[in-house]
Amino acid sequence: MGSIDNFLGPGLSYGNNHDQQLPSEAVDIGLQYPAHSLNLLHQEILSEGDVTRDFDQNFEPFRLAFSHGPFLWPRSLCGPTGPTNTSVTVDYQLTWPGLNPLLERAAMIGEQKQPYVIIPSEWAPSQRGWVDNPGDMTKRLQREMRGGRYAHRYKCPQVFVFDSLHLVILQFRAASKDQIQDENCHVDICIIPRGQLSQEQCTIQYALYRLAWRGWMRLSATLATQQGSKRKTVTVAVDGIPRTYEWWSGKPLWEVAPGRYQYGHPDGWKRQFFRLGTGGYWIWADDNGNYPDGGLVYDTGNCLQ
Repeated sequence: MGSIDNFLGPGLSYGNNHDQQLPSEAVDIGLQYPAHSLNLLHQEILSEGDVTRDFDQNFEPFRLAFSHGPFLWPRSLCGPTGPTNTSVTVDYQLTWPGLNPLLERAAMIGEQKQPYVIIPSEWAPSQRGWVDNPGDMTKRLQREMRGGRYAHRYKCPQVFVFDSLHLVILQFRAASKDQIQDENCHVDICIIPRGQLSQEQCTIQYALYRLAWRGWMRLSATLATQQGSKRKTVTVAVDGIPRTYEWWSGKPLWEVAPGRYQYGHPDGWKRQFFRLGTGGYWIWADDNGNYPDGGLVYDTGNCLQ
């Protein structure tokens, strides 16, 4: 469990080097809701359709954690959210619907492939993220997940591929949707086998939960204030320093000088998750629970609707 938490970030990061990790009230959101264990099913898995059935029966129930707020919807074989003229569809989406269909956005997307399509040694990361010399099948799959078909088209940097034997999680550290297509865009890669887990490796179900959680964090940060058919960020400045966001992760950045950004606020203000009735908001406070200028500073709108 530790490795996926380090990979996708369960808590809040502070400091200019982004190396201080602290938990938040939102770290395990949804995991407190009880769910019944699945029955053990014996099945033959040979085709892509078999893999889809296996995923839906045995792994997709992780989504129950997002059934009480935040409300994330599972979608199958659907195009990108919002107006689109494409006929391309991704096998699986988990979307945040918002208050009307025009506000729906993808928290994560995924593809199911035939068994043995994922070759673990060809996904071992290099400096950029991708392995340097993968085979033709892996190259095609990487182009498919990055480019015009999926991550870029769906404006979603949180992506997975599943072939019943392995789960591959991809996270594009892009500053914008268009940067996903840049070959120099760094890609985080995590490969999880179905069996033979190492001591620090989590289950596929928990990895999918954490990937969806990261997508929710991204959308919470960048698309929380709802105005008509668009979702915009809350404008925030603390001690005169404006806050912006990292596109791929939703982590806050402070513009400490024109064009110069850092993760930690120079005065030590920290982002905390604040529950108010059935709602949940990110706010700014110090270690003692004090607010900037003595008043509650909301960083987002309601993230649990």
